[in-house]
Amino acid sequence: MKTNNPVKGSPKTPWSIYIVFLLLAVASAIGLDYINWSKGKQSYVLSILSKSREPEKPEISLTLVVLDRLSTQGIPMPSISRFKDKAGIDHLKVDLSQDEYSRLGSRLKQDLKDAQAKVTRQEEQEDEEKKYFLWDVQRHEAEKLAILFSCKKEMPEVTKKPPVPTPQYKVALIMDDMGYSLDAIYDLLSLQEPITVAIIPFSPMGERTAQIAHQNGLEILLHLPLESINNTEANNSIEGMIFTDMSEQDIIMTVERDLDQVPYISGVNNHMGSKVTPDESLMRTILQRLKKRNLFFVDSRTTGKSVAYDMALQLEIPTAQRHVFLDNEPDEDTIRKKLVELFTLAQTRGEAVGICHPLPETLKVLKEYFHLAREYGVQPVFISKLVH
Repeated sequence: MKTNNPVKGSPKTPWSIYIVFLLLAVASAIGLDYINWSKGKQSYVLSILSKSREPEKPEISLTLVVLDRLSTQGIPMPSISRFKDKAGIDHLKVDLSQDEYSRLGSRLKQDLKDAQAKVTRQEEQEDEEKKYFLWDVQRHEAEKLAILFSCKKEMPEVTKKPPVPTPQYKVALIMDDMGYSLDAIYDLLSLQEPITVAIIPFSPMGERTAQIAHQNGLEILLHLPLESINNTEANNSIEGMIFTDMSEQDIIMTVERDLDQVPYISGVNNHMGSKVTPDESLMRTILQRLKKRNLFFVDSRTTGKSVAYDMALQLEIPTAQRHVFLDNEPDEDTIRKKLVELFTLAQTRGEAVGICHPLPETLKVLKEYFHLAREYGVQPVFISKLVH
């Protein structure tokens, strides 16, 4: 029987083949990683390598360095102005106090040093009102910045005037019979004084006068027409007038209509009324309507027999009464004397109420002399400040 020879072992694979396969695998991995990286996907090899190629962050401009320090020191932006000159150099002008400049200086220089910059020139100038500090700043060869610090000089304490005390006496002036001309309200506004406007209901320019007065901060009253002893046709022709022979219901209806005619009112004073204001029953009916609307009342006192002021006090309605008529006689010299009388009465009583009308003579005297109230130690106020 023939015996076969044993099979010899297979030859061993050379190490060089393994190295080739390993290199091929690494190359494939790098190739796939590059494809992923180029498509924006996650890369492990190239992302590490790309870090070394990232550009350096740009330097912060010198202007921003300074603005950041100014903001940190609490310097408001409206105090800083900025412009470029023809050479392209940034200029900053900073308005601040000398104390703020003293606190800012050393810290700003350190900030500039940290930013690889330095102050190449520093000058001081001054005029009567301000001191100026000029800095020229440079970094490298190209970047330059000019800063002008403008510091207002602090005046010595001894030169400051003491505050003017507010006058302790008060005077209120009411301009009656308004609503017939817009010229009157504009003349009144030109005085720039707290004069109260009393507007007749149903007057042709009454509503517009009230709007203009309100827009310009003046106080407004309804100038309520009441029957007078002098029963002339001209007096009785005023629409919205209250007569003594009216029923209580008619009085109430008339008062309500009159109140609705003039917008923005805070109170009421009477026009004429020498026949109505002495009557307690009539005045109670009228005043109760005012109380329902939270309005105050000023008794014009067209008669010494008026009970209107006392009746308003009884009904707990804020009230005041007239002390001086300025222009019963439309003469400039008389009106001027009455105005002085009003001021001196305010000195004596502590407060006083005057009434006048939009006459040319009155407006002329007021323009020339009403501002003298303060020389008498008298403060002009709206009538609402004097009701009690």
